Amino acid sequence: MKIKSNKIGLRYGENPNQNAYLISYNNKSIFNYQISGKRISYNNLVDLDSGLKCLEEFNEPTSIIVKHTNPCGVASAKNIEDAFIKSYNSDPKSAFGGIIFLNRKVNSNLAKIITKKFFEMIVANSFDKDAIEILKKKKNLILLKKPDTKKINFEYKSTLFGDLYQTKDLTPINKKFLKLVSKKIGSTKSISDLIFSLKVAKHLKSNAVVLSKNKQTLGLGNGQTNRIDALKFALSNKRKYFKIKSFVCASDGFFPFTDSINLLNRNGCNVVAQPSGSINDKKIILYANSNKISLYFIKNRLFKH
Repeated sequence: MKIKSNKIGLRYGENPNQNAYLISYNNKSIFNYQISGKRISYNNLVDLDSGLKCLEEFNEPTSIIVKHTNPCGVASAKNIEDAFIKSYNSDPKSAFGGIIFLNRKVNSNLAKIITKKFFEMIVANSFDKDAIEILKKKKNLILLKKPDTKKINFEYKSTLFGDLYQTKDLTPINKKFLKLVSKKIGSTKSISDLIFSLKVAKHLKSNAVVLSKNKQTLGLGNGQTNRIDALKFALSNKRKYFKIKSFVCASDGFFPFTDSINLLNRNGCNVVAQPSGSINDKKIILYANSNKISLYFIKNRLFKH
């Protein structure tokens, strides 16, 4: 059976000097879900792919702001308005010109809040009529109804050597994903924050470090070429925007030395999650026990390249 495809030309690729097009294998392309705003670009599509995959991790009202394929602010709350405000406050500077992903309907009140700031696109389950009228006043702002993403169990990317394929990581991130390896047990609230942090870490470029509290990211380290610098970057963001003393930390790979957990301890972090696999695992556990830190090893590593 021949699979029908549609080739859709784009304004340009990652940069204006590059030609680009989208090949869609669905009856509906992403453009069918657009409500208003300028035409969706190549970079928008790459960011959409990243943000929607991250949003799939969450069931409760959640807001994710994506910039250059990485979440820069993520928060869950009792309602979507609070979730958005918390996600924005996680890193207002990075949120400028970003894409908002919301897993609930946008109402007029939330629309008014969003229009006070500059964003490239808003993706949501739906928009009420008043919200659309408010948001459409910003002519270039792209409004997109969250598409029905195709459920696939594999991923692929193109390389110089051919197309790479791998099975999609579908392991649920929940309490069973965590294994306590220290003497001190984390509180129920801190475990909830750890699970939240790991869901975010899974969708950040490695090396990834996520600091959070009350299901709000306080600092994110991603893309650095060593883990200690990723952690330092996350901590610098936390110091800039938050005076919170205690928080949790999730890492997509293990901390290879005690320098990272020592830095976390000095800054008030008392609950940490990371995968095992380092020759220094025992030293990390010993440090955690000596400093009354709750340390959890996670079921799988969460690298994203």
